[in-house]
Amino acid sequence: MNLLINDCVDQKIWLDLLGNNKFASPFQTPQFYQFYNTISGYKADVFAVEDNEQYKALMVVTVQKEKGLKSIFSVRGIVYGGPLLENENEQTIKMLLEGIKKFYKNKLIYLEIRNHFSYKAYKPIFKKMGYKFQPHLNVQQHLSDYTPDNILSKLGSNKRREVRLSIKAGAKVRITENEEEIETLYHQLAEMYAERVKLPLPDLSFFKKLSFSDIGKTFLVEHEGNIIGGAFCIYYEGLSINTFYYVGQRGYHRNIHPTQLAIYGVLQYAVENNLKMLDFMGAGKPNVDYGVRRFKLQFGGNLEQDGRFLKVFKPINYEIGKLGVSLMQLI
Repeated sequence: MNLLINDCVDQKIWLDLLGNNKFASPFQTPQFYQFYNTISGYKADVFAVEDNEQYKALMVVTVQKEKGLKSIFSVRGIVYGGPLLENENEQTIKMLLEGIKKFYKNKLIYLEIRNHFSYKAYKPIFKKMGYKFQPHLNVQQHLSDYTPDNILSKLGSNKRREVRLSIKAGAKVRITENEEEIETLYHQLAEMYAERVKLPLPDLSFFKKLSFSDIGKTFLVEHEGNIIGGAFCIYYEGLSINTFYYVGQRGYHRNIHPTQLAIYGVLQYAVENNLKMLDFMGAGKPNVDYGVRRFKLQFGGNLEQDGRFLKVFKPINYEIGKLGVSLMQLI
């Protein structure tokens, strides 16, 4: 077996592994890897374990950091979705994780794998390799029995009423058509993150390139010519669509609910294009109250506890970075 990195990874063999893999997600595709490497200041690496001209395991790692001095305490590796694994062969997974450790141990503060699937069978192997499992929830909406005519009936009663009121009041949802619309939506999102979420947000160029990439879809909610909300999504044809970021203007109109309508538009697109799942990407920690979780569940999805794997390379920097994020959210 051999470990291959970046340009040594063959796209055709990669797609063969992706094709019928139970852990397949848009974030572990060649398209996502290529997209991420087109953004100034962003980087992604791909690692694959090859055996007899087949890939047995593969993982795309995004490298993220804040600008300026903050980068010292924020440079991190984030794996969205989880690795593509063909089987439970311990030797294969150990080769993958050992190679990643060697590659990043002097570059990253930590590496976090945000699972969108159950890796329960693999937990002992990750533990042996120094990864700590952290419980974390997600909301996923499986669409096998959805049709364009029954989407509304699948929503919780409150969300169904809010979508109907929004449509009756003249609000519409559609896919964005130009960069000006993306800029308007981004500024609304940035304002929300600055005032309420208080977490880092990629800059405008990230969202522009995502929206016009092979894996990006941006949904816009408008009313009488006004852009009042929307959703930035990542998807993969025949697989799933993920709500990466979404926003809606508060208090715009008593009968218009922009965020709810945006997600309804994402659901419509997913069903009409035969996607298997809508993934809401995160619902907080178990046993900790989280309003966003309640909001997401009202669209009819299931609560999953697939958790995260965490590997810390620089413990002191990691603790300082955690403290910085906590202070930022208190301001």
